[in-house]
Amino acid sequence: MNIKGIFGENLRTVRKKKGLTQEQFAEVLGTSLNHIANMERGEKFVSAELLETICETLKVSPSALFYSPELVSIDNSVLSKIDKIIDEQCKMTRKLIHDSIEFKKK
Repeated sequence: MNIKGIFGENLRTVRKKKGLTQEQFAEVLGTSLNHIANMERGEKFVSAELLETICETLKVSPSALFYSPELVSIDNSVLSKIDKIIDEQCKMTRKLIHDSIEFKKK
């Protein structure tokens, strides 16, 4: 999922938790219903000025609107895979060095 999609999903979730319809939210923000709907669908992105107003209105930090647990789990998975590859490469390198030393002794 892209950043606009993550933002849109989080915006929708927080807006609904605050009990606001898209129409009410648009009115409070001074923007159009169409713009809110487009942002929530991930089709349009928020300006810095509107982001500030959204955060003040919903009483959330900007980072809360960009957070994605999906990306965190992907990152942890990737890091785990990298660690496994590094471990395997270290074992192979140790064996090559050991074998080389043994060969030179003969």
